[in-house]
Amino acid sequence: MTDIEEKSDVDVFEETSSKAPGDEDRDWVRLPRCDLLSIEEADELLRWRPATLVAVVGERKSGKTTLITEIYERFLRGPFAGQLFCYSQTLLGFEKKSYPSRADSRADKPDTARTSTQDGLRFFHLGLVSSSASQRADLLITERAGEVYRNARDRPAESKTLMELAKARTVVFILDGERVGNDKTRAEAFASIRGMIRAFSDAGSISVGAEIQLVTTKVDLLSGDAAAEALTALSEFEDRLFRSYSGRFAKVTYWRTAARDPKGQMEPAWGVAPVLQSWVDPPRLPRGPTPVIPKLDDEFDRLLLRRGQSA
Repeated sequence: MTDIEEKSDVDVFEETSSKAPGDEDRDWVRLPRCDLLSIEEADELLRWRPATLVAVVGERKSGKTTLITEIYERFLRGPFAGQLFCYSQTLLGFEKKSYPSRADSRADKPDTARTSTQDGLRFFHLGLVSSSASQRADLLITERAGEVYRNARDRPAESKTLMELAKARTVVFILDGERVGNDKTRAEAFASIRGMIRAFSDAGSISVGAEIQLVTTKVDLLSGDAAAEALTALSEFEDRLFRSYSGRFAKVTYWRTAARDPKGQMEPAWGVAPVLQSWVDPPRLPRGPTPVIPKLDDEFDRLLLRRGQSA
């Protein structure tokens, strides 16, 4: 075999690199995250800047994710709800969930990617700036499968493990308007949401300083004379919910939305703007009673008081 043949048999992929261990890692550029945030990534964001946590709770296919992604879709078209889009660490997550609702997906009708129980708890992130006061506000909006909340409703002790309930400033309970419009499923829809709120409240899983919201989705299916009975029942349910829990939490409100009307009879994100605005401006926690300072007997106590007053 000649020297030329020997050189041609050399496999370049088996040649050893002249770089020291660890040098190759320094050649890679770490790109910013863009998918939905894990719990650890959400904690990292909160160490960087404050954000309001919004927990969106509801049954499977009730419209939780559609409500969130339609907010994102509105910002793709410009200002929305008096806010300007500023920044997001979950753009790819929004895009993944929104894609089935677009014409590019070539689907027969708009849809939203479903959330699996295997995904656990994840978060959407939105950084917004007020169009009037130029104030920055960050939102962390939860994404969790509806089956998890249904199971916690049946076993209230498990709701203690749902950390988003205890930490959220706003807990949004999603009521499926499609089920409300059907007289065969209406009572079950009301009972499901009522049971969730009662179970989580009685278990102490929700902070007393939180705002409780009932958001009825798919209101476009409750239009017309045939839906008069459903609308009356919905109004009665909203009033009972307000009377039952207005004294337990910082605030109790109810909203009606139609995030996406496939028939085009209602404008996109109908009723969603005031909901988003309420998330940006959460209720302030009531101030507790002024503590009574005991009698200060020695100089060390007086020194502590002087340092506290000067801080």
